[in-house]
Amino acid sequence: MRRKEIRLTLVYRDMWQSAGKYVPTASQLERVAPEIIRMGCFDRVETNGGGFEQVNLLFGENPNHCVRKWTKAFNETGIQTQMLERGLNGLRMNPVPADVRRLMFKVKKLQGTDIARSFDGLNNARNLALSFQYAREGGMIAQGALSLTVSPVHTVDYFVALADRFIELGAQEICLKDMAGIARPVSVGKIVK
Repeated sequence: MRRKEIRLTLVYRDMWQSAGKYVPTASQLERVAPEIIRMGCFDRVETNGGGFEQVNLLFGENPNHCVRKWTKAFNETGIQTQMLERGLNGLRMNPVPADVRRLMFKVKKLQGTDIARSFDGLNNARNLALSFQYAREGGMIAQGALSLTVSPVHTVDYFVALADRFIELGAQEICLKDMAGIARPVSVGKIVK
């Protein structure tokens, strides 16, 4: 059996989806990056996605410039950076044409983002196939996120089979995404195993 590696990621984006609604500016993100690096415990840091870019726009900042500033310190120290991508919807909540999605992955890689973590809230693997392809073509690591939930349908076997399907479609890594904080620790342990 091939040995698998688990990497610890700081998913920084959740702060503005939380009850506190703290929203940092690019200059604040730049100031905190060296402190995150000094902690020495993170292999990866999430650096952009829909949440980040919406916040930049609210502050009148160019999201493209912000991503470059935020990823710079991590790129220089070898910490990989990742973005959240919504499959057929790209970084947005509305469908995005294939040519725009393909270009987005190339641009994000040039901006300093290493990993595209792609998810579909309904776990529809078909909606992620092109994301995995475009991420790899753009020079990024294609990561498929299992959107964890609890129901009679969403069993350990369901998620393991879904991970296998993501890999068949081109995902190089699998992420467990507990979007609503309802994943059961025992089930998560079994999925990881």
